Amino acid sequence: MRVKAKRKEGESLSQFLKRFLNRYAKSGLALEIKEKMYRQRKQNERRKWEARLYRLKLTSFIKQKLKEGMPFNKAYELGKRYINYIKYSGRED
Repeated sequence: MRVKAKRKEGESLSQFLKRFLNRYAKSGLALEIKEKMYRQRKQNERRKWEARLYRLKLTSFIKQKLKEGMPFNKAYELGKRYINYIKYSGRED
């Protein structure tokens, strides 16, 4: 979507600029550009799998630590810190 504006006869440059900027703001083009600029890309299959595995590892670790009597906050922090060393057994207890 483009915003077009021509300078009218006898119109000052500042008035023309003001009119153009007003039209640009009303068009919503700036919002559209920002949305495209900062949009999140869709996750590919590998990312989805890694995210799912991360969640499963963390939940299983937290469940195990809660059974051992550790508070949730402490178990959560430990799980996040040592996520690379947690082995997921592939089953829910």
